[in-house]
Amino acid sequence: MERRIESWYGSALIELLAVVLIAIPFGLGVGHASGQLLASLITSLAISSTIYILLKLDFRFIHPRFRKLSPDRQVVMETIAGLLEHIVGAWLAFSVCNRLFGSFLKGSQAWYLVVGTTVTSMVVHAVSYTMHSHLDLKRRIVREERLRAMATQAELKALKAQINPHFLFNTLNTIAALIHTDPSRAEATVERLAEMFRYVLAGSERGLVPLEEELSFVNGYLEIERVRFGERLRVTREIAPETLDVPVPSLILQPLVENAVRHGQGTDGGIDLTIRVQLQSGELEIAIADHGPGMPPREKVEENPGHGLRNVDERLRKTFGQGCGLEVTANEPRGAVVSVRIPV
Repeated sequence: MERRIESWYGSALIELLAVVLIAIPFGLGVGHASGQLLASLITSLAISSTIYILLKLDFRFIHPRFRKLSPDRQVVMETIAGLLEHIVGAWLAFSVCNRLFGSFLKGSQAWYLVVGTTVTSMVVHAVSYTMHSHLDLKRRIVREERLRAMATQAELKALKAQINPHFLFNTLNTIAALIHTDPSRAEATVERLAEMFRYVLAGSERGLVPLEEELSFVNGYLEIERVRFGERLRVTREIAPETLDVPVPSLILQPLVENAVRHGQGTDGGIDLTIRVQLQSGELEIAIADHGPGMPPREKVEENPGHGLRNVDERLRKTFGQGCGLEVTANEPRGAVVSVRIPV
C-alpha cells in the first residue's frame, strides 16, 4: 500500500512538473512580447492545468468505459476524447483569463499562446499515455505469463498423479502373487517399493532431477518386474557416462520402460529391452527399444489408448515445447523404439 502511495505521489509530481514546463516558455514569450508578463504566464498555466484536469477526469470516469470496446474502436474514441479535452480545456481557460485580465492579448499573440500551449500539451500527454500504455502492457504480459506458468505446473502435477497410480497397481499385483509363493521375496519387494515411492513423492515436487536418479528409479522398477518375469526379462543398458548428470523431468522414464515391458514380449515369451542414452548435437537422446510385436503403423502417441506414453508426451511438450515430445518408430527386425530428445 505504501509503495502504491509513493508511486502515485511520484507520478503526480512528474505530471505537475510537465504542466509547469509546458506553460512557462509560452507564457514568458508572449508576456515579453505583449508587455503583459503576469497575465500571460497565468493564462498559460491555466490552459495547461485545465487540460491536465480534464485528462485526469477522463482517465477516472470515461477511459474505463472505452475498455469494453474493441481495440480499434478504443483507440479511435480515446483519440477523439483527447482532442476534445485539449480544445475545450484551452478555450475554457483562455476565456476565463481573458475576462479576468481584460482583453490583454490580441490577434497572433493570443493564437500563439493558446495554440502553442495546447499543441505542446498534446505532444507531452501523448508521450505520457504511450509510456503508461507500454508499462500496462508489460505488466499484463508478465501477469499472463505468471498465470500460464502456474497453470502449466498444475497440469504437470495432474499428469504425474495419473502416472503414479498406474505403476502402483501393477506393482501391488506382483507383491500379492509373491506373498503366497515366496514371502521373503515379497518382503524385499515391499521394501524396494517403499524406496521407489519415496522417490516418487520427492520427484513430484522437484521437477528436474539428474538422469542418474531416474535410471536408478527405473532399475528399482525392473528389479520388481524381474521377480515376476524371472530370466525372461533381459535388459541391455547403453548409457554414456557424460549423460548421468544431465537434468531431466522426474518420473518420465519409468512409464516408457513399463510400456515396453507390457507390450514388448517376443515370440519366445521373453522380453528384451534396450535402454540407450547419449548426447547428440546439444540434446539428450533417450531410446527405449523392445522386440515385441511393435505398434500399429502410423500410430501417434497422442492417440495411444494407454495413459503412460500420452502423459509423458504431454509433460515433455509442456516443459520443453511442442518439438520435444515422444517419437515412436519401428525396431529392426521386430518391435518398437520410443525416443525422447531433451535440450541440454
